[in-house]
Amino acid sequence: MSPMRRKVRAPGRVAKTPSSSRLRRDREKAATRALILEAARELFTREGYAETSMRRLADAIGYTATAIYHHFKDKDALLNELCLNDFRALGEALRHMQQVPDPIARIRAMGVNYVRFAMEHPQQFRFMFFVERPIPGPDEVKMDPAEDGYLFLMAAVTEALAAGRFKPEYQDPEQLSQIMWATVHGVASIHLSKGKQDHPWIDLRDPIETARVACDTVLRGLLRNPD
Repeated sequence: MSPMRRKVRAPGRVAKTPSSSRLRRDREKAATRALILEAARELFTREGYAETSMRRLADAIGYTATAIYHHFKDKDALLNELCLNDFRALGEALRHMQQVPDPIARIRAMGVNYVRFAMEHPQQFRFMFFVERPIPGPDEVKMDPAEDGYLFLMAAVTEALAAGRFKPEYQDPEQLSQIMWATVHGVASIHLSKGKQDHPWIDLRDPIETARVACDTVLRGLLRNPD
């Protein structure tokens, strides 16, 4: 009887550790992309999207246009990544409210946090909402729905609707979400539209406290039992 041959399993391929030079190049590439995105956001906000060329952007950061194209194939690709990054950051700021169990309390908290995000990240907020620019669709910006602040707001509104929290005449979750969004967006916009200077005609109140009062006032008119 011939002896049985034992199969020897080939060792698995061990992932190769990147070299220090490769890691350094990756860090430098990431830093360059971040620099380009930051400069683009500032120029788009200050000078307009249509008026800002890739060459103008390259001049602003001391690069050649060819170097910019090495990181982004065109201005649309640059815009799409900016939109993805900034709207993702806003969505993350709102998703922190997910721990609030009551949907109405969650909506209030999201409204206040929306204004807080705008005050803490004015350049990003102005770029997202004040700059006239193309609005990329889902095919251009691959955002996880869990990172979408508007969908998170609408989920809270839908949960409150299912629990019978709103008056019977208010049953459209899109409309209710847009009412709440418009309320806090207006507060943020009033404060950011003046820039860094004091408003010459209006003694503006604290935006966070104003957002709290605005959310409470609007919800009081929409809720079946506001107390």
